Amino acid sequence: MMEKTFIIANPTGIHARPARKIVEAAKGFAGDVHLVKGETRGSAKSLVKVLSIGAKQGDSITVAAEGDGAEAVVDAIGAVLSAAEAE
Repeated sequence: MMEKTFIIANPTGIHARPARKIVEAAKGFAGDVHLVKGETRGSAKSLVKVLSIGAKQGDSITVAAEGDGAEAVVDAIGAVLSAAEAE
C-alpha cells in the first residue's frame, strides 16, 4: 500500500478536466487506486467518484494505491492534484 497526501493547488479545484486526467492515470494501473478527503473515499478510476469528492483549492487529498507500480500512479495523480492549473 502506497499513500501520499497532496494539497489542491488549482483555484477551481478538481473539475472535469483534471478529474479526467486522474481517471486516465488510474485506469492505466492494474491495482486499486482511491482518493480520500476526510471521511469520503472514492475510486480514482471513476470520473463520478473523483468529482463527487468535491475537492477545492487548499483541500488535502490522500491518494492510496495498492499493487505493482503503486508509487508511480500515486505520483502521477499527485502531479495533477498539485498543478496550479489543468492544461
